[in-house]
Amino acid sequence: MHYVVYLDEFGHIGPFISRDHEKHKTSPVFGFGGLVLPIAAVRDFAIYFYKLKCRLLKFELEQQDEPAYRWEKKGAQLYTVKNVEKYRELRTATGRLLNHLKQLGGHVIYGGEHKAVGAATAPSAKIFKHHLLQLVHQADRFCAARQATFMLLLDEQQAGSVWREMNVEACTLAMFAAEPDRCRTLVEPPLQGESYLFQTLQCADWICGLIGRLCTYQVASHQYADWEIFHRYFHDRVKAAALPCSRLDRRDIPAYPPYPTQYRVNPPFPQPKPGL
Repeated sequence: MHYVVYLDEFGHIGPFISRDHEKHKTSPVFGFGGLVLPIAAVRDFAIYFYKLKCRLLKFELEQQDEPAYRWEKKGAQLYTVKNVEKYRELRTATGRLLNHLKQLGGHVIYGGEHKAVGAATAPSAKIFKHHLLQLVHQADRFCAARQATFMLLLDEQQAGSVWREMNVEACTLAMFAAEPDRCRTLVEPPLQGESYLFQTLQCADWICGLIGRLCTYQVASHQYADWEIFHRYFHDRVKAAALPCSRLDRRDIPAYPPYPTQYRVNPPFPQPKPGL
């Protein structure tokens, strides 16, 4: 069997102090997420997502000049507290989307880090490359256990060709690394695609919008109490669809230098501690 992995980013790669900090307030988490699909199911799922998007966002689509397949609604704009609270259709559509993904033999995949408050951070290029490689290895283990192979499609980055070449080269080296770090099931270096042309990448963006909120509430519920609504409606559904190895790592002390050896592993989406 052959799989396709579609990835996008969630959270923010920069430092985080607090939700109300003047500068460093964007997100306490960063990572990659998306979906894994058997190649035979890609067309079916893309059509399903397109039709679901057209039904769910019919009013907004009617206001657009471009065709529905090119128009994107970003996950960060879709999954807001107001939208989830107000629109039952959004909650229902999300559940159906995750159920359909599972029915086709697909999974949610994600991985990233809980940033230590106030800790020195590694250069963004190193963080980006580290977590991209973590997801590549996660997909490799999943496929190796099934005697399968996979290819990887990333949402196109706006950082330029040098940034892209550096990260693609890192994944290429992983394909030919010495054991036990070799990614034997990755058949080609990662490809990049324009999300407005790929319904599957648009879906990966929706998933990342949701994962980012779930992970943020997981690690900072005392600051994001209003985000409990995401946990309430989507935690169990996402967990049921996700690969068991999907998780956040926690950086308790500055991770650079060295990077990325100083981690403590948390289980995926643990229940918030009582009283937070």
